[in-house]
Amino acid sequence: MNLTANKVQGTLLKRYKRFLADVQLESGEVIAAYCCNTGKLLGVPENATILLTDHGVDTKRKLRYTWEYFKDEETWVGINTNDANTIVHKLLISKQIPGLEEYQNIRREVKYGQNSRVDFLLENADQRLYLEVKSVHMRRGTTAMFPDCPTERGAKHMWELSQIINPTTKAAVLYLVQRDDCEAFAIASDLDPIYAIASNTAKKYGVEMMAASLTLKVGKAPCFQKMLTIL
Repeated sequence: MNLTANKVQGTLLKRYKRFLADVQLESGEVIAAYCCNTGKLLGVPENATILLTDHGVDTKRKLRYTWEYFKDEETWVGINTNDANTIVHKLLISKQIPGLEEYQNIRREVKYGQNSRVDFLLENADQRLYLEVKSVHMRRGTTAMFPDCPTERGAKHMWELSQIINPTTKAAVLYLVQRDDCEAFAIASDLDPIYAIASNTAKKYGVEMMAASLTLKVGKAPCFQKMLTIL
């Protein structure tokens, strides 16, 4: 996974029906690309320079291209939410996330709560941690923000995480900021006040909040940059 493998550059013309975007490639051709992000993608510049994955001619795919990154001034930003768990898994295995190095066993997509699956269940000899991952692209100033639109599913996760905490079980939310130009992280309470309330309530129950930023450089795989201050 990097910013050049099977990637082509283009200009974003418009996004519509949430999962579709019209893009003009460098050749001048206008194509429809798949957008792996259910949010509103607030903060994406008008006529943004973007990178897409070219899947080639594949009869099983409806669309040849997938929108992966956009450029915000000089910063590449990841918008593919499907990438977040893959990146976090690699960071967990390589012990790069401060505070999570102690866990030896890593399990993905474990059932919990009411018909939910937690992204990761981390375990060691005497402790386990349910870890939910949220992909973040939006910033205001130097603060990364989430969510960029109402998320009932996100609020549900907060409630369910708060219910599983006990002396041997922890719960945490890791906000993966897919950009490296932020110093802090905050909940966008104006965009989703219900999620903000759910987040604050979860913290009172003991759910930990963490935010990690990535550096995205052309020609390199996404890499951990630093942990951000939670506001």
